[in-house]
Order: sequence, then C-alpha cells, then structure tokens
Amino acid sequence: MPAHLRVSLADRPGALATLTRALAAAGANVLSVTVLQRESGRAVDDLLLEWPFERPWDHVVRAVEGCAGARLHGLRHVSTTELPPDTTLVGHVLAQPNRALEVMVDTLPSLLLADWAAIADRRWPREPVAASPQSPLPLPVTPAALPLPRVLVVDDDPVMVLPCADSELRLLVGRSSGPGFTRTERERCTALLSTIIDLARLAYRDALSTTPTGVTAAIVEPNASSSTRTG
Repeated sequence: MPAHLRVSLADRPGALATLTRALAAAGANVLSVTVLQRESGRAVDDLLLEWPFERPWDHVVRAVEGCAGARLHGLRHVSTTELPPDTTLVGHVLAQPNRALEVMVDTLPSLLLADWAAIADRRWPREPVAASPQSPLPLPVTPAALPLPRVLVVDDDPVMVLPCADSELRLLVGRSSGPGFTRTERERCTALLSTIIDLARLAYRDALSTTPTGVTAAIVEPNASSSTRTG
C-alpha cells in the first residue's frame, strides 16, 4: 500500500541517495521523490513508498534514523501514488467555471498529499458549504480573523486555512495525521487559490453563459456570499 514519508536532510550531494538506498535495504520500494523546499542548509523531501499496510513502520523509521542528519517529519499510509500537476486543477476549472470552488475542493487533496479540503463561510466557520468526501464534520476550529493564510495544528492534525479574496469564504485543507504543511505548501496553495478565483471571475466578467453555483458565485460577486450557508 502507498505510504507518504516526509524527511529533512542536509542539503548536500549524496544525502538523498543514501536515504533511498537505506529505504530499499529496509524493503521499501521508493516510487517518487519530491523536494518541497530548501532553506538553512537543509532540504525537506516527500517520498512515496510502497509498504505493506500490515507491516509495522519500524524498519522505515530505523532506515531514516540510520542516515546522518536525517529527520523524520511524518510517515503514514495514503490512498494513491498519483500526484497530478497543478495544471490539472486549472484545466478542470476551465471546463467547469460555474463550479470553480467545488472543483478545487475535490482536486486539492490529491495535489497536496492532503486528506480533505473544504470551503466555509467565516460567519459559520465549522459548517462546510463545499467539501471533499473525507472532510470532518464539524470543520476544525479556525481563527475568526483571517487576514492572511495560516498553517495550524488543530486536535493534533495539520490544517491550512486561507481567505478567499474579498469574499466571506475561506478554504481549509487538512491531513488527518502526518506531517504539518510547510511554508512552500502554503504558498503553493495560496497561488492556486488566487488563480482559480481569477479564472472564475474572468469567466463571468461579461455576459454569463451559465450561472455559477452558490459557492462559486460568492467569489464572482462577493456580496453573494450572504446566501452560501447550508442547512
């Protein structure tokens, strides 16, 4: 079964190769490696492994600990090894601009190795107005004031929360366990959200060919967010 391993390594030649050899010796099949960010002489990497669900993590943990300078940030099973490019989300939104936010919520978890995503109105922040299938109910507690995107830990689970431009809406992305979201992931998600909002607004800048849904309408015309509450 696929597993998501996040580590940080000394950013020097051979460090990643040493780790992948140690993982292979432990019985893990390394399927892909993604360098998330580099700073202060260290690199944060995401590795997707093939690791049997019933097999304990001990061998993987020891493989990481046996590499000089390696730090384990998270290790968990995930449902898929497919990591589509960000252009996949853009293409889906261009095909369905009237459902821009719903499409984003459905697609973001696979882009970010997250477990769920949801849109909420800041006035009713624990009630999703759009959500992916694994989203918790109620949604995690998030700050009432949200001038800038934030990375949080709520009940031991990492959560990103981002304001949706000048609307009342906010985007939440979460992992049920595992590593926290990095600065690079926050910046990437912020850029994707801004792009999707711009695409939705551009699609309805002139005469409307289709009517946006209540959720997407709230970013096309921010005053429309007063009607986004469900239930």
